[in-house]
Amino acid sequence: MATRPLGETEFEETTIERLKRLGYDYLHAQELFQRGERDSLHEVVLYGRLEAFLKKAYPAIPEQEIKRLAQILTAPDGVKLINRNMHFHQMLTKGLEFSYEVNDETYTPHVFPIDWEHPENNDFLVVNQLPIEGRMSRRPDIVIYINGLPLIVFELKNPNNEQATVYDAYTQIQNYTYDISQLFNYNAFVVISDNVETKHGMPFADYDFFASWKSIDGRNVDNNRANTMRTLIEGLFPKDRLLNYIRNFIVFLEEGSKITKIGAKYHQFFGVNFAVNEAIRATRPDGDRKIGVMYHTTGSGKSLSMLFFAGILSRHPEMENPSIVIQVDRNDLDEQLHDTFVQGKSYIGHVHHAENTEQLRTLLRGEAGQIIFSTIEKFRKKEGETRHPVLSERRNIVVIADEAHRTQAGFAGGFAAQLRYALPNASYIGFTGTPVDFVDNNTEEIFGHIIHRYDMAQAVEDKATLPIYYESRLIPLDLSAGDIDEKYRKIIEEAGGDDEESESYKRKWAALEKVVGTPKRLRRLAKDIVSHFNQVANPFQKAMIVCMSRRIAVDLYNYLREIPECPPVEVIMTGDVSKDPKEWREVQPGSKYAHIKSKKEQEEVKAKLRDPEDPLKFVIVVDMWLTGMDAKPLSYLYVDKPMKGHNLMQAIARVNRVFPGKEGGVVVDYIGIATSLKEATHKYTQSGGTGSPTYDISEAVNIFMNHLETVRGFIPSDIDVQNWRAKPKIEREDFIADLVNMLLNRDPEEYIQAATKLEKSYQLVKHQPEVLELADEVMLYLMMKAQLRKHLRPSTGGSKENKTLEERLSELIDNSLLAKETVDIFQIAGIERPDISILDDAFLADLTKKEHVDLRLKLLKKLLEDQIKVTFSQGSPQSKALSELLEKTLRDYHNRVIQAADVVRVMINMRKEMEEEIRKRHDLGLSEEEIEFYKAITAMEQEAFSNEFLASLIHKVVKALKKQLAVDWTSPHRRDVYAKVKLAVKQVLMKEKITGQQLQFLTNKFMEQAEQQYKNWPMNA
Repeated sequence: MATRPLGETEFEETTIERLKRLGYDYLHAQELFQRGERDSLHEVVLYGRLEAFLKKAYPAIPEQEIKRLAQILTAPDGVKLINRNMHFHQMLTKGLEFSYEVNDETYTPHVFPIDWEHPENNDFLVVNQLPIEGRMSRRPDIVIYINGLPLIVFELKNPNNEQATVYDAYTQIQNYTYDISQLFNYNAFVVISDNVETKHGMPFADYDFFASWKSIDGRNVDNNRANTMRTLIEGLFPKDRLLNYIRNFIVFLEEGSKITKIGAKYHQFFGVNFAVNEAIRATRPDGDRKIGVMYHTTGSGKSLSMLFFAGILSRHPEMENPSIVIQVDRNDLDEQLHDTFVQGKSYIGHVHHAENTEQLRTLLRGEAGQIIFSTIEKFRKKEGETRHPVLSERRNIVVIADEAHRTQAGFAGGFAAQLRYALPNASYIGFTGTPVDFVDNNTEEIFGHIIHRYDMAQAVEDKATLPIYYESRLIPLDLSAGDIDEKYRKIIEEAGGDDEESESYKRKWAALEKVVGTPKRLRRLAKDIVSHFNQVANPFQKAMIVCMSRRIAVDLYNYLREIPECPPVEVIMTGDVSKDPKEWREVQPGSKYAHIKSKKEQEEVKAKLRDPEDPLKFVIVVDMWLTGMDAKPLSYLYVDKPMKGHNLMQAIARVNRVFPGKEGGVVVDYIGIATSLKEATHKYTQSGGTGSPTYDISEAVNIFMNHLETVRGFIPSDIDVQNWRAKPKIEREDFIADLVNMLLNRDPEEYIQAATKLEKSYQLVKHQPEVLELADEVMLYLMMKAQLRKHLRPSTGGSKENKTLEERLSELIDNSLLAKETVDIFQIAGIERPDISILDDAFLADLTKKEHVDLRLKLLKKLLEDQIKVTFSQGSPQSKALSELLEKTLRDYHNRVIQAADVVRVMINMRKEMEEEIRKRHDLGLSEEEIEFYKAITAMEQEAFSNEFLASLIHKVVKALKKQLAVDWTSPHRRDVYAKVKLAVKQVLMKEKITGQQLQFLTNKFMEQAEQQYKNWPMNA
């Protein structure tokens, strides 16, 4: 008997076996009907099981009332699916008051559909292949029921089929939410897996926010790639853990009418559970009041971890209704964290915000059970007080300190000391995203030991955050002193080396600020930022520019606004009513805001920055928004301000947030923060991290080069791929086809995976000089990848794959990547963006006299390419030939093979060739699409026909063939339509007395061009 590879069914059965080992019951969906537990394909709740649980848990409720209770629990309110899901989750986790009457007496017990405290009292059932009728009929692979409620859905793909991916499982879940939406009224979370990757997440979330579960015990991280399902089930699905997760680690954040459902990742689940245990220990009468330190790297969801911690503690019976004080060091950080808690009100309840010292004292003297936000400076002494008065001696007060700043260590009469006088029996926990020794104190002495560590290296490994790349673009200062660079470095080092409060520091800072803020330098900075951003950013990415002072921020804004290509920009900075020029408070040209913005206006700008579709691209900041401000599309941080230590690490983490299609954040350094970055990184690694938080751009290049070598390994060593573009068209097409055929017969999926990695790494370094030289080679490999994917996944007739943003953008990569590099060379060359009419003979002749001919040539190249795009349609033979000539000419120029004057002469010839082409088109009276047929035929140098005859013939053929076109006419399943088109062409040619080899030749050429031009008919008709 022939063997076959294991398939999806075996993977499903194995997954069920794993759950059975944890004590789950199992039934095939068919058995539910046979046992009478389900009588309708529309129904997804197992009412018999739900009612049986309620009867057992609440024996006093009469049986007929149990049925009514079950109906209430399973009929959540809400017009939208997310609203119904949220309402159900509230009933599930918080229970409800259920009123009923017995003998004219009303009873109102608080009932829960799950016994949260005693997992063994609940009914855990695994069901597979459950048929459900909705808008469509669908059959999820596995549904986990708890007390008859369908809370978890698994969608599995065959681990041994290279075409079946975890992303396909994600897409299927997305479609289920429409097709069988009733199932997702009750869903807690979903699991998608091909066992190579196993991820959990919310059915309403983007794929990028699904996560792997990488630990079974919370202490040891499992970074192994194989058998990821085992780690998830053993780590999350033991009954007590699963109930803990559903009850305590799912939150609905409400921002206006928008609701976002979020579930904890593994590091949050384990870290917070460990922290809760430590809090119980520390707050007992014999406890030491030191709960410990949670070190979860910036960007990995620390605010949510604090929310989960506060929520669990506030409900914990041993804490006896505690008060929780969330104490922060800065107002802007305070707002970010406070916003998370306010948006999570359905989870945490009401949150108090102490606006001033008096309000803080009133709140802390008040009743227990409150959650209070305060900045630490509100724990100040009043006039005449030698120390802060005691506000509460209760021991069930927990102070959560956000970030371990030096103000928390001010025990010599500082705010930290006053806090401890005010709350003598409180217990303390520190949450930090940066290593604790960035501040000059021993944090463990204050808060206790490290409870849980989740460092930046692991976060990047888990894709919880993205890598950060560093690039230096220091602007040389245009001063006459020979040693200015050395002096400049020294000033920067000194500015960053002293206590920030000292007078000498302020003097040095002021001196540096004057140098940095010169108009000449800021103009260069503005041009370079715009040029850099426009070259490398995709349409959905944003940037933050960090300036030394408010004055520099405003000046830079003005210089940016002068640049035509500069995207919309806003300034975010504090105001000083005694020092601000009045124009800073006036609405700025190009904006609806002033530079000094109200709180409401700042929130509006923040919303624009967070919205990838909004045209706002740049925000200029000084101090605000460098900590705690989370905007996922932020991808570039332009630093023009000396920073060090904790502040620097916080700032660069602004660009490490996960966002669809984003491969990493880039820090572009104009001021020389490299030394500080090195020191900060050194401290980071000493603090127990296992990897560098930033990657030099050269490291990104190395990653790209490694992926390039891997892809090269698929090509036999005797095949030269370097000059593929220079081959004649037919040889070139055959050359690519031979390579694709070779890979199809070997290991195409391996090649596709390798080429995909190459493509992703290429996105981050494509503008680097050493990578630009490899653009042709990379393009060949990506074209081969695209063809292989088409072979492996035939078109299904126009249905669009659900692609990530990165994939969609990658398809738009320009063949001529040098044009991308120099797209904003106008600013560097010091010329305004000219019209295409600048390409006259006088301008070209003038080029030979210019000193900076290379910059002018780059400008000319861009203009010529624009002209080529206007004059020749994409894919026309002549356009290809011109593009190749242009690329070769510029490559030769940069290699010093030919003189600049020769380049100019070639370009003049190209200009004349284009003019000739335009004239010819006009003379022949051919339309845009007809000219492409004309060029395709004349390119083969057939001299048998006059131009006029050929033009007339093309008119007739195009008219005839277009009548026969239909959707997908080039697809294999529409060969009948293809044959009709071909017959229409042939009939016109025969009518015009064309026979023999010429008939065959012309038919084939017309069909080739028709396929190219009309393959997406009618979209490109």
